[in-house]
Amino acid sequence: MQFAPVADTRRSLEQFRHLLFHLQMECGSIHHIFRFFKEEASFKHFDALKAIDPNLMPQLLAREHVLEARRSNSPEAALEHLRTALELDPQCPEACLEHAGLAQTPEAAMMWYQRSMEATAKLLGPELLDELMADFKANPWKQVETHTWFKAKVSLSEKLFRNGYYETAAMHFREILALNPADDLELRPYLLVCLLCDNKLDEARALVRQFPQYASVKWVFCKAFLRFKEQGDTRSSRRYLMWALKRNLWVSVFLIGAEQLPPAHLVERRKDKGFKPGSRLEAADCVKCIGLAFCEDSRLQGWLWEALKEGMEE
Repeated sequence: MQFAPVADTRRSLEQFRHLLFHLQMECGSIHHIFRFFKEEASFKHFDALKAIDPNLMPQLLAREHVLEARRSNSPEAALEHLRTALELDPQCPEACLEHAGLAQTPEAAMMWYQRSMEATAKLLGPELLDELMADFKANPWKQVETHTWFKAKVSLSEKLFRNGYYETAAMHFREILALNPADDLELRPYLLVCLLCDNKLDEARALVRQFPQYASVKWVFCKAFLRFKEQGDTRSSRRYLMWALKRNLWVSVFLIGAEQLPPAHLVERRKDKGFKPGSRLEAADCVKCIGLAFCEDSRLQGWLWEALKEGMEE
């Protein structure tokens, strides 16, 4: 006779399930994990989880196909693996996330990111998801169960941002920042750019005043753009712009198209280590964020150009 596990045991097994999924995706195959269990520990937790959930093996096999999709040499082969993954586990968040990266349109990518988030939420259940989000606020990035959800959420936010859905992108940025006020991912400047692009100047001003300590090059340029949008070409807005240009002149060079941006992979590689202040890579990372606010406002473009010309004449 089999008895249903008590609540605490069930919770431990659910944690083990998501740790298993996370390790599988990080290690590259479930076989590496099985080898570890065989050499280092027993199959006690694995057998217990398999006993109460006959879908465990299909879920693990689905993620093997996601890993094969990542290793595929062509989009067609990758998509075939992802289709198989979703046949094995229709609620496979990792397969949906991988699908988004292969989507042919921004709208399709957004749909897959949203589906990945919904699949994670369904897999966890509302109570556990709320518990994990509350725990995330206290101990960010420690919850392996929400790893895919956050990855999809951030990717969806950026995709919305890049394609001009500023209001919806701002909503997602706010939700992420509410969970992670420390802003480890540096998303707050993106929220500010969304507000500038939508000309929500009161909200942008309130955001700037809420975080006076921010001094990143993105934030400094956004403050200059905000002051110009509020006042036009005044001594005050020029002063803000001069502060920004002194912070990193390369930003203006890239914005007006005088030089091409450095390759994106160089910027991403350096990002985790931190940029040298005033460097080209710092400027490229800044333009990736603030460039849309600049492109959306022809008056702003003319203002920056005139300020640069006057600076060269002096």
